[in-house]
Amino acid sequence: MRPEILAPAGTWEALDAAVKAGANAIYVGGSQFSARAYAGNFDQEELLKAIDYCHLFGVKLYMAVNTLLKPEEIFSLASYIEPFYKAGVDGIIVQDTGVIQVLRENYPDLPLHGSTQMSVSSEYGAALLKNMGFTRVVPARELSLSEVKTIKENVNIEIETFVHGAMCYAYSGKCLFSSFKGGRSGNRGRCAQPCRKCYEISTGQKNSEKSRKKTGEASEYIMSLKDMCTLGILPQLIDAGIDSFKIEGRMKNPSYVAATTDAYAKARDYWLKLKTDENTLADNARRMEKYNKFVEPLIKNMMDIYNRGGFYTGYYFTEKGPEMTEPKRPNHAGLRIGKVEKIAPPHVAIQLTETVTASDVLEIRDDKINSTGKDGKTVELTTNVNGASGQTIMLNGKEFKRIRAGQSVYRTRNNQLLAEIEKTILKPEKQLAAECFIEAKKDQPLKIKIVAADGTVAAETFGPVVEGAQKAPTEAEQLRQKMNKTGGTNVKLEPIHLELDDDIFIQMSEFNNLRREALNKFKQAIVDGYKR
Repeated sequence: MRPEILAPAGTWEALDAAVKAGANAIYVGGSQFSARAYAGNFDQEELLKAIDYCHLFGVKLYMAVNTLLKPEEIFSLASYIEPFYKAGVDGIIVQDTGVIQVLRENYPDLPLHGSTQMSVSSEYGAALLKNMGFTRVVPARELSLSEVKTIKENVNIEIETFVHGAMCYAYSGKCLFSSFKGGRSGNRGRCAQPCRKCYEISTGQKNSEKSRKKTGEASEYIMSLKDMCTLGILPQLIDAGIDSFKIEGRMKNPSYVAATTDAYAKARDYWLKLKTDENTLADNARRMEKYNKFVEPLIKNMMDIYNRGGFYTGYYFTEKGPEMTEPKRPNHAGLRIGKVEKIAPPHVAIQLTETVTASDVLEIRDDKINSTGKDGKTVELTTNVNGASGQTIMLNGKEFKRIRAGQSVYRTRNNQLLAEIEKTILKPEKQLAAECFIEAKKDQPLKIKIVAADGTVAAETFGPVVEGAQKAPTEAEQLRQKMNKTGGTNVKLEPIHLELDDDIFIQMSEFNNLRREALNKFKQAIVDGYKR
C-alpha cells in the first residue's frame, strides 16, 4: 500500500507548492469554521479554483470544518458547503457532532473525516465514527503506534496520522488554556498559543529577581514542545498500514510546505522501492541501513527549514516526557553547524560540523540559557564565505563581549536550500502529460484531439473547413510548433500526431484559437469528472 502524503495549505501559494512537491492530497480551511482562523484560508472563489486545480493533477482536496459551531451558525452550514460539494471536494474534516448530522442529512455521499479534535483514542471510538458514516478517522496524537495499529486492524476505516510539524502540549481537542487566558478559544480556531509563552518557575514564594537567580528559579518555555519529525521511523508507519500521512502547517509559508511534502514523498517512495528490491528483499537490517542513509540529508533539510529545538517522533514510541519539550526557545532553532573556536576581533573563528555557504544566516548562542533572539543573548552573523564540514572559517564579528569560545553556532536560514526549493519546486510550472492528434483534411473541419496520458480523458474540438493552398501550403512542422505553445496552461503535449493532406492552407490565428479552445476543453473535461 502507498500511503497518501497529505499537505497543508493556508494560502494559494502554499497549495500550489504542495501540488508541485508531490502531495497526494491537501487540506485547507475556508472562510468559516476552520480551526486555523489566522491562516490565510480561502474565500469561496479561491476554494472552488483550488478544488479544480488539485483535481487537474489528480490531487485530492479536503476541507476543514473542524471547529465547534454555535447554534446560530449551524443553520448556514449546509448552504456554505453546497458549492464545494458540487465542485467535488473530496472530504470534510469535522469535530462537531452537529456538523456531522447536518452534512449527513444534506450530502449523504460526502466523505467525512473525524478530526483529531474528536480525541478518538481506541477502536471503539473509531467504530462509532464508522457507524456514523465516517470514511476516515484522525486518531488522537497521543496514541502509540501499537494503539493506532489496533484501530486499523479492528475497524474498516481509513487511518490518517500526523507525521510532521507542531505539537500541542494539551490533549487533542481538550485544551481551554487560550480561552481562559485570553478569551481566544482553540476550539473555535483562534488559539493564542499560550503554551509557547515564557513562564516563571516558582516555589510559590514572592522572591526578588536576584533571589530567584540565586535559588535557581528561572523563566522558561516549559510547555513548548519540540516539533514532530517521523522521517526516521516512516518505514514502521508505512508497514503499520496507515493510509494517510498528515503534515501540520496551514500557517506555514510555501517553502516549508514544498520542502516537507517533497521530503516525505521521497522517503515513502524510497522505502517502498527498497521493499521490492531483490538486493534487500530478505534483509531488513540492510534495507533500514540504506533507508537511514537516504533520509539523513532530508532530516537536516527539515532542521534548516523549521524546528523548535530539535525534533522528536511524537507519541508513536514514547509517552510524554522532558525530552519532548524545549524550554529555552519556542521558535525556529535552526541546525547546529559548529562552534566558536576563538575570537580574534574583527573576526570570529567557527569550526564547522556542517557545510555552509555564503549568505547563510548564523546565530551564536549559549545552549544553557533562553535564546529567543529578543533578549540580547544571541549574536547573529551572515556568512560571506563557503565552508565545508571540518573546516574553520573566519567571519566578520560583532558584539564580542557576548561571544565565548565553545559556544554553539546554528544556521537559522539556509539561503542555498531555499533557492534550490524555489528553482526545482516552486518556480517550474506543474504540467499534465497528454497526447495530441491533429487532423487536417481538405474540405473537412480542422480537428484537434487531446487525450490524457493514461487514456482516461479526451476532448475534441473542430475548427473551420480546411482549404487548398493557393500559394505556400501549411507544413506539419508549423502546426507542431504552434501546438507546442502550451506555457501557462499546465499541459504538456507529447507526442503530437499530425495527419495532413498535401497542399492545404490553415490560417495560424484560427489554429491558435482552436489550440486554446482544445486545451481549455481538455482541462475542463478532467475537472468535470470530479463534480457532483
